[in-house]
Amino acid sequence: MRIDVLLVSSIYDFSTDLVVQELEKRQVSYFRLNKEEFENYRLTIDIHEKALEIIANDIVYEITSSVKSIYFRQPVFLRNTPSSGLEISEQLSRSQWMGFLRSLVIFDKAGWINRPEAAYLAETKAYQLVVANDIGFKIPKTLIGNNANRFQCFENKVIIKSLDTILLREADECLFTYSTIKCSEDLHDENVSAAPLTVQNYVTSKIDIRVTIIGNKLIAVKITSGGKGIEEDWRTTDRSKIEYNEIQLPTDIEDKCFELLDRLNLNFGAIDLLLSNGKYTFIEVNPTGEWGWLVNSQRRFDIDIANWLERGGL
Repeated sequence: MRIDVLLVSSIYDFSTDLVVQELEKRQVSYFRLNKEEFENYRLTIDIHEKALEIIANDIVYEITSSVKSIYFRQPVFLRNTPSSGLEISEQLSRSQWMGFLRSLVIFDKAGWINRPEAAYLAETKAYQLVVANDIGFKIPKTLIGNNANRFQCFENKVIIKSLDTILLREADECLFTYSTIKCSEDLHDENVSAAPLTVQNYVTSKIDIRVTIIGNKLIAVKITSGGKGIEEDWRTTDRSKIEYNEIQLPTDIEDKCFELLDRLNLNFGAIDLLLSNGKYTFIEVNPTGEWGWLVNSQRRFDIDIANWLERGGL
């Protein structure tokens, strides 16, 4: 069976579920390659033919050099730490399957959301901030490192973030961290030196804005509670008290968003902006950002992505 759309995902990925439902409605030939099920497949990359063969449930699926598109929903960096040491066989399996997934870059004629090497650069917060600043976005003063003395240059409150998404395991619990608001004098060697931090000027009286770009389509949504901006990390607010309303960005800000993705070689990006005192500040872009939580009857990112994949990005 010839496959037009390959999805590299996880069995737990709700966003991919939505896209799959759309592809099935259109009878698009696709295969969903879930990382948890590698051992259930029999996979072969043929270098000379530039093709991938997948055997699943005794059915042979063929991904050739003419495959239209690939939806790569895997983060580039390893983010889950097991609660106990891994067996040698498990360590070997993980490393080799990651190498296998990287090998999919041979399909260089396909439309990608997004190519792994582009996602790797774009997930590097220092790099994306430099690019955003270069193209004219306002960015907050930012220092990255573990030298508490350098952080004392911030005069007001600061916001502290991890350099990469933190997703840890402790026994059976999964631990996730949010951005934290502190005074710079609270940062000292004892609580900073063990691991690098991202420390930024805290933007007050702000409204969070999520900008989702899929190909040449941009949708901006402001995130409020009771019609007002949320001062802390909005993700810690009761979801039932949050409003998501579409807004029209100024043309120059829209242009900068598209230019940012172009510079980062991304076809999809979830961009976080802040609006404060009439000015927009760039915070970050996530090349594998979640969008399922924003879908409603009018805002159908699943349809937009299915359209893009079905056309091969054209």
